[in-house]
Amino acid sequence: MTTEAPSRPVPTPGDLAARQKARRAAELLEPGTLHRGERFRPLFEQGVRASKMTPHARLVALTLLTFANAGTGELPPERQPFLDGLTEATGLNRGQVVVQLRVLETRGWVRRHPASPPAYEQALLRPVIPRFALDRLRAS
Repeated sequence: MTTEAPSRPVPTPGDLAARQKARRAAELLEPGTLHRGERFRPLFEQGVRASKMTPHARLVALTLLTFANAGTGELPPERQPFLDGLTEATGLNRGQVVVQLRVLETRGWVRRHPASPPAYEQALLRPVIPRFALDRLRAS
């Protein structure tokens, strides 16, 4: 009796195209790099306002921005609002803020520090401008 290792399915052209599309989408959601002389805050505000986000997502994004450095968008640990601070500053309840933070992370507007815990109560967050939005802002 011979036991053969299960064979891997051979990818189809459709599978390869889907992988390329997913890779391209992930690249577009990566944080954009500011050029010399560009300031983070005005670009972030313009990008959020021009996006098709819900009003609550915009509110959470712009509120998080108020805690960040205007030139770079950096948000050091001592300035982090955490979940309670965002809840208080926005007037939304905790559940609403958590949902909007997930939306912002998914769309590339908020990044979590790699060493940050998974729960938003103590998560170290940073507003970022996704590459696709930064490219669109520069083109307009």
